[in-house]
Amino acid sequence: MLKAFIEHTQRQLITADLLYLFIEERHDRIERLREEVGALNLPEQVHVHFEEGRFEDVFTGLLDAIESSGAQLAPTFAFIDPFGYTGNPMDLAGRFLAFQRCEALVYMPLPFINRFVGRAGQEQALTALFGSERWREALSHQGAARIQFLHELFQEQLRFGSVNRLVRSFEIPTAGGNGYRLYFTTGSEKGLEKMKEAMWRADPLGGERYQDTTDELVLFEPEPDTSQLLRALQANFGGRPFSVEEAARFTLLSTAYLPNAHLKTRTLAPAERSDRLEALSPRKRRTTYPAGTQLRFR
Repeated sequence: MLKAFIEHTQRQLITADLLYLFIEERHDRIERLREEVGALNLPEQVHVHFEEGRFEDVFTGLLDAIESSGAQLAPTFAFIDPFGYTGNPMDLAGRFLAFQRCEALVYMPLPFINRFVGRAGQEQALTALFGSERWREALSHQGAARIQFLHELFQEQLRFGSVNRLVRSFEIPTAGGNGYRLYFTTGSEKGLEKMKEAMWRADPLGGERYQDTTDELVLFEPEPDTSQLLRALQANFGGRPFSVEEAARFTLLSTAYLPNAHLKTRTLAPAERSDRLEALSPRKRRTTYPAGTQLRFR
């Protein structure tokens, strides 16, 4: 994450101070991390702190201090990458995300976690992880169906019952199989858009690209198949009129696709040319969608 800022092509536009906090339980790892960071040529605006200890202990103490003082946490992006699964309690994530302008990217090795479902002595840890006893429902599933259930449950729990909490998940195909996921959660539509843009630009990992698995599987590739987006739009709007702004917002919030990159030219225009979509507003040219354009699927 430090290199991401240092090598950012628009770094000169970021004038705020940046504080990086690394939390690591093992002493040897944090010492190696100090060495790696020490070898970087960091700008003056970048400040790095290291905390040796368990993530939940250190982060709980930090949140306790902020809450007791009545202060607000500065806008924060947290990447949570736990070793194992006992160090990532859902209630701690909920406390952190309750602060304004805070976002998290959580790595979750679901195939690994799946091995402990049903194993004696793991109940408390699993309840803390999912923030609910509902993980027990996974016991009625087997194999891929169980992993899919745990995925959907974790994704749902990250919303903390709020319609304003936005969550997308991305699968990382690996040599060992699928099911390893990143969950991004934010309260900002702009934040969601920027994360999705980053995922679409991501370089291949092991010959594969990230895949959005929030809804249907979508492979992030340079020339994506937007037929899934068209089907989602048709299912959502049916035969009723809708504006191009409504279509854009639905695309951002409810699909893996991006409004600016995938909606008008790659989805709406082909649908109109094939007479599956009609424009209800006057326009200068067919298959263009200026602000306020009203549309309807045939």
